Amino acid sequence: MIKRIFIFIAFVLLPVAVNAQVIPQYSVVINDPDATTGYYFIHGLKQNTPTENFNSMILDRFGQIVFIKKYTRAQNDFKLQPDGTISHAAPTGSNAGARYHILDSMFNVIDSVKCPGGIFTDLHDVQLLPNGNYLVLAYELITMDLSSYNYFNGNGSPGSSAATVLSVIVQELDDNNNAVFTWKASEHFDFSDVTEEWLFSPTLVDWTHSNALDRDTDGNILLSSRHFNEITKINRQTGAIMWRLGGKRNQFTFSSDPYSGFWGQHDIRRISNGNITLFDNGYNLNPIHPARALEYQLNETNLTANLVWSYTYGNNIYSRFTGGMQRLANGNTVIDWGKLSGGNSTFSVVKPNGNIVMEVSSSDSMTSYRTFNYPELPFTLQRPPLNCSVSGGKHFLEAPEGHSSYLWSTGEITRTIEITSADTFYVYVPYGAGGYISSERIVITDIKDPCSQVIGIVHSNTEIPENFRLYQNYPNPFNPVTKIKFELPEGNISGKNVQLVIFDVTGREIKILYNGEYITGSYEMDFDASDLPSGVYYYRLTAGSYSDVKKMVLLK
Repeated sequence: MIKRIFIFIAFVLLPVAVNAQVIPQYSVVINDPDATTGYYFIHGLKQNTPTENFNSMILDRFGQIVFIKKYTRAQNDFKLQPDGTISHAAPTGSNAGARYHILDSMFNVIDSVKCPGGIFTDLHDVQLLPNGNYLVLAYELITMDLSSYNYFNGNGSPGSSAATVLSVIVQELDDNNNAVFTWKASEHFDFSDVTEEWLFSPTLVDWTHSNALDRDTDGNILLSSRHFNEITKINRQTGAIMWRLGGKRNQFTFSSDPYSGFWGQHDIRRISNGNITLFDNGYNLNPIHPARALEYQLNETNLTANLVWSYTYGNNIYSRFTGGMQRLANGNTVIDWGKLSGGNSTFSVVKPNGNIVMEVSSSDSMTSYRTFNYPELPFTLQRPPLNCSVSGGKHFLEAPEGHSSYLWSTGEITRTIEITSADTFYVYVPYGAGGYISSERIVITDIKDPCSQVIGIVHSNTEIPENFRLYQNYPNPFNPVTKIKFELPEGNISGKNVQLVIFDVTGREIKILYNGEYITGSYEMDFDASDLPSGVYYYRLTAGSYSDVKKMVLLK
């Protein structure tokens, strides 16, 4: 049976004192909670309302924001590197100043990656290599006579006789940003290799528009050039082109691919089974070439490309720019859809059979540069714990002291807020170098005693219970630990046994959480289901003639 969870995350504004941080508005649909994993790194979320913003964000496995940092310029390619550091693009007002920043676990800049010698650092992709060097995209500006190429303005106009052409460079840089390998497209490609549909200005020409690279398993380099519609394999030792897949100079025979190739692709990767994956943006052709995630099995000797897996967003929808594809260890695929021509999905997680596990989307024009998923973080995010208390018959949530600002999901900006209605509560506080971190989310469904529903919270209510009560466990669903609270009022059954028992859907007893003497008071028990499979379970409290049963769901 499909389990579906709908989550709506609204945007709110932090006060001016903390730089008017915008928490984006988006929705999450989870069709299979068992299959969601890890943390998602996304960047470049743009929204037209109330203004355009660029946010680096870490989402948990349910698509909820754990960390967010706002920028005034796009910091593309926000991701983890193999050594546990974080990297993102760092544009400046001039091309010459562009670089990649390397961040520690508190998002402080600890290093930068910048191409030397007057070469411009291209901010599409950077990869930390096993030897500690960085593989990075760069570009140069060269002057070319393009007057004989009728490729421009969408109507076959000739290029300028002195056109400025952006030409990709691939470099490997050591830890001092010295180039130990340089490969220039201008020395290996002909200008006519470009696909004309991508060219407009006859004077300033974005020729190759390379957007992704990868170190192949044999140590050579895979390069994605969007305006060539081509993946190129480059010999790391000699710089020679080993093969060309797609585009005008395609050397491969495509099979099982209804479009016989890809358009405007992003994110070339070699995956563990030896195949390659990429995100096919498509193009506004007639008929439309739609946006797709692709996996090809390549025979690099016979030069065949067999499409063994694909997922299409919609037959009439292509992606204008950005996007990516990542194959996860559990076989699922994360697909970042970039800027879709229709539809509003930011990214999807898809099973091998094509069923959607999870989808993050927005009607407010959110787009992500790429989405990356990591099963675990190599560091701990110190999320602020919340305290729940009762005073004068009112219930309050309190964030830790010492932060310069507080922003609650309710929009309140004080350290302590009163709980006046059933809702989901959480707070953002400053974290690291200019970012904000959220507390765990607290779901209050019973306004009569909200503190009893809060996991990981200190309970300050010392009042004697008036009635028997068995509370709903929290969190629910849970994985793998949940809390169960019950209350025993004053009465005439002192000395009798009290039992809290866990059992499965067949009625089989799983565990006795509590078996003891009746003593008036409030009790809170932890139930650890690490050794149990996902499913529905029940817990029953018996105390004298009192008995109550509630249901809980374990999702792993």
